[in-house]
Amino acid sequence: CLGVLREIIRFCDEPPKGSGDVHILSDVLTAAWPLLNDISSQQCCRANDAVLSSLLEVQSQLLGVVPALIAPYFKDLISFVVRAYEETFCPSALDYISAAVELFDSEQSAMTVASGLDESGKDATFSQLLSHLCQYTFTYITQTKRPNECPQIIKAMFEMAQRYLLFCPGGLCQCPEFSSLFALATACLTECKGETESTRATAIFLTQLIGWKQIRLPPAKLSKMEQYAGTIDNLLAQHGEAIVKACIGGLSGGMPQILWPSLSECLFAITLHIISTSHGADEPNSILYNWFYSAISAGVSSGDSDVTQIVNNSITPELKSNVISIVFGLAKEGVKSKPKAKMLLMDFGKICKGETSTDALLAYSLG
Repeated sequence: CLGVLREIIRFCDEPPKGSGDVHILSDVLTAAWPLLNDISSQQCCRANDAVLSSLLEVQSQLLGVVPALIAPYFKDLISFVVRAYEETFCPSALDYISAAVELFDSEQSAMTVASGLDESGKDATFSQLLSHLCQYTFTYITQTKRPNECPQIIKAMFEMAQRYLLFCPGGLCQCPEFSSLFALATACLTECKGETESTRATAIFLTQLIGWKQIRLPPAKLSKMEQYAGTIDNLLAQHGEAIVKACIGGLSGGMPQILWPSLSECLFAITLHIISTSHGADEPNSILYNWFYSAISAGVSSGDSDVTQIVNNSITPELKSNVISIVFGLAKEGVKSKPKAKMLLMDFGKICKGETSTDALLAYSLG
């Protein structure tokens, strides 16, 4: 029946034509709500991954299509979603929170009006929610399963964190677990063992957080991020070397090629941020240079000894200095050079794999 309800909602997602008209799903929701409540209240249903995922998908659909009708039940829904996550660690629960964060973005949204929360109240509420979810997730991945054993949870966690960054940055940055979340993202770049979806979600979150000045946030959200700029810079200083090492290691043979664009963007975000905020000072740039040089010098430790030998033989002192020099030069040109920097870093990966020669760098040096 959840599948049928899901299809009904999908085909009835048009808003009412008149301001006073009742949504076509109003009667459907009235009839279906007791059933949805009954399913959510049954522990046996919450313990079934397929049933719980279907239920959360239906609730997410309703949240997006008829928020005004869902608003009176929202607090109870959030309580259910959190309880379901505590019991099952179902990734769909985090997907629901992602949708809720985005829905609360507008001051005129039905959810925002119904909740009566102002901006600071919204930030505090969602910050508390994020903190609670982070605590349970941290415990789970340290005591029950490693990140590479639960990639869907890692994917959902950092996709949720990215929605926080875009739609509720105050809730993200003032979260008590913010520093631990940044540290987890850093660790997951390597702990996910190159699994595509989880690694990509982690890299995108770090890229946008570190490069927050480049993601075109509205003025109010930009102002909020500026309040926490020092905190983000301190976290980058603590974890930047590990992030650079993970990304360079992935490009030089440690991760699938499908992840190279995300890893390249993360590296460029770090480079652009540090160079653009150093204002010509030598020390930040020299620290960044050391991060890159050390990461490239480390080569790669692959399960395939032939791959390891090819990569490590390809990484010459000249290659190291050329790649770093060109990346830094592109970063000094600003964000407009990001596409070129991504191509360069992916060519670096191909050189390491022996798929192309160092002559590929000439185009960047001359350009």
